Amino acid sequence: MNKRLSNTALDQIDEIVARYQVMIADGQDPYAKTGILKDCRIQHTSMAAAGNGGPTGYGDGTTIRECYYKGFSDIFFQRICERMRWEWRD
Repeated sequence: MNKRLSNTALDQIDEIVARYQVMIADGQDPYAKTGILKDCRIQHTSMAAAGNGGPTGYGDGTTIRECYYKGFSDIFFQRICERMRWEWRD
């Protein structure tokens, strides 16, 4: 059963996807060995599959999801991944 996202959440998804598409247009590869877009792809696919997106790197044990996306549903990240054509299912 699909949960409907709010218009605000849909607007946020549009903004995130637009930002990532600019990165791709500028030559970034989400499947490269390193890079910001690769990190974003890994984090978002993790959160789409109910994960935490990995550690923030602050050394305090916080995760990407709890630090930057607290309260965001898996569906939010699934929509981003679908729009970016990033596979998030196992």
